[in-house]
Amino acid sequence: MVASDPVGQYLFYCSLLVVWMSWFGGSGGGGMTQYIARLKGTVISIMNAGVVSSGDADSSTTEQSVAVTELLNAVSLNPPPWYLSQSHGGSVIPIIMLSPILLREIISIIWVTSDVLTLMFTSSGGITGKFMHGVLSSCRSILDAFMSILITSDKWRKADSFQRQRTLAKLVSQCSLGMELLMGAVLIGDAIQCFWKFAFLGPNVAVSSDGNVANGGSLPFKVVMGKTVCAHLYLNFLLSRRRKIQVLVGSLRGGAFLDRVLDILIDPRKEMGLTDDEGDET
Repeated sequence: MVASDPVGQYLFYCSLLVVWMSWFGGSGGGGMTQYIARLKGTVISIMNAGVVSSGDADSSTTEQSVAVTELLNAVSLNPPPWYLSQSHGGSVIPIIMLSPILLREIISIIWVTSDVLTLMFTSSGGITGKFMHGVLSSCRSILDAFMSILITSDKWRKADSFQRQRTLAKLVSQCSLGMELLMGAVLIGDAIQCFWKFAFLGPNVAVSSDGNVANGGSLPFKVVMGKTVCAHLYLNFLLSRRRKIQVLVGSLRGGAFLDRVLDILIDPRKEMGLTDDEGDET
């Protein structure tokens, strides 16, 4: 029932990711909460040591360099969770996390803002109103050309405002669903990797974000269980929406996507709906 309600989908998606990132997201089992706590404690201890030792003004530069060195060492000894590390894509996974939530909202805000600006500058006269109306018309022409590439010019340019909204909502829904599938692959892969390391490396071994084994840490069984439960819940969430997933996969299957890309590369003006009708007048 949760998957059939859009509000329930957002609530379940956000809640599950908050739990995964807060408690089970870190490579050593701590997640973001323990990572921030460790880094904060190290920075506070370095600052307190610098305040206590700052008695001579001549040695301030040396103390600052030592503090910076200690801070860099602390950051290197406390690496971020793997989904925030540069070796695993850096900002790619956070973008995948936020895309299903923010994509629909951003498109909706842009659409409403465009309508409000159009009404505002159309009703106002003067040179400024005419200039801004021309700018909005140019932006709308560019948007029509771009959307004609994504949806085909016949479906976009010949549609009215209501049909365009429905077409755009369907496209955004498919993009969000694709990002949700990628996020599911991340959760399932993280659970498999965590179980593999726990089973073959032992519970008294800590694995850094770059895959190296280091002593002094542990990977509790509750972390493995937590990641497995999160992946299982998310998999059930995706299976409850398998009809939409089948439609998305069916639209990409059979070479239709590649044919569309080739058509755009061969004749981009035609696909954007910018061809003139001079060739028809014979």
